Amino acid sequence: MPPRPARERVILAGLTPHTRAHARQLLALYPLLTPSSGRRTLRRNKSVGGSPRSFHLQGRAVDFTGPHWDLVQAAGAAWALRIGPGCSGPEEVLLEDLDTPNQHLHVAW
Repeated sequence: MPPRPARERVILAGLTPHTRAHARQLLALYPLLTPSSGRRTLRRNKSVGGSPRSFHLQGRAVDFTGPHWDLVQAAGAAWALRIGPGCSGPEEVLLEDLDTPNQHLHVAW
């Protein structure tokens, strides 16, 4: 995979190793996706309306933006991809705000 922009590298670095590996899988398959949110502080999570028990708080969730069709395809791929024999897959796969400027894919592992 080609080097990602600095902001994306920072987002990926804040994820757990398992979540980071999954995020990189999706980015390799769908290079038009961009990670837009990863690990969050309590303050940041509250300011964006996140759940008090959000997987983002532990670095186990990542949000992606990108073209509508890539987000839809990546959601299906997220359910199917495994990074090892013991990997059970994602906890959450949510397509949010589709057909709005804020559309994104949220995936938590």
